[in-house]
Amino acid sequence: MTLSTIATQDRSMHHQNITAPRSSPPNTRKNGFLSTLASYLTSTAKSDPKPVTQRKPLMTSWNDVDFVKLNSLVCNVLYDQNSYEPLITEIERVVGRRREHCFYGVLSVILVLVLLHDAIGAITAFMTLILPTFMTVTAISSTASYENPSFLKDHQDFFVRYWTVYAVFVTVESFLSSLIHWDLRLLRLIFMSMCLSARIPVLATTYTKILNAVSAIRQIIDNNNFEKPPPPQSVTILAVKTKTS
Repeated sequence: MTLSTIATQDRSMHHQNITAPRSSPPNTRKNGFLSTLASYLTSTAKSDPKPVTQRKPLMTSWNDVDFVKLNSLVCNVLYDQNSYEPLITEIERVVGRRREHCFYGVLSVILVLVLLHDAIGAITAFMTLILPTFMTVTAISSTASYENPSFLKDHQDFFVRYWTVYAVFVTVESFLSSLIHWDLRLLRLIFMSMCLSARIPVLATTYTKILNAVSAIRQIIDNNNFEKPPPPQSVTILAVKTKTS
């Protein structure tokens, strides 16, 4: 083999090494917030069902509600391992705050906007309508009836009394508002909020008075709810005066 042949082979081998495709280094760049959001929106994977475990509830009535237990409830929801976990984790990384702080910040902004629009109306609607409705539906559809029927029956009776008092109060409020032309929503907020507390006997006292009034009206209706016999026909007596001789 001549020197020229060897030189030609070396050049061809060198040319092949230069033109050979180079292996690209692995992509070590982390996905950004938009990529995580897009992957979450386009994903169709379903989370596996979680085993049902017996847990002790934090709050079982209105009297158990406080800020510490509400914060524990919010943290339990936000830190639950579900399909929202990658998105919430990415929001924490972008904002630089814990997820409960982000939640309270967004909630505070919404509350400020709502309160600036109509503070009394928003608080009254939440305290006297939204919250009692949620608690009523929960008491009706709760599965605790199989475990503690008396507890569920007490809750259902409580909200039956509440909505009875609410209906009567709103009717009286509408009648008074048309007469005196005052906004009585603040009075409704204070009164119905006291009715939600079992420590203050406002609901029981008001419901008893309403029940006594309805019972009295019903008694009057029952006592007079019968068919009377027809009145006797009037007989005209003609007195004929005779002349005495």
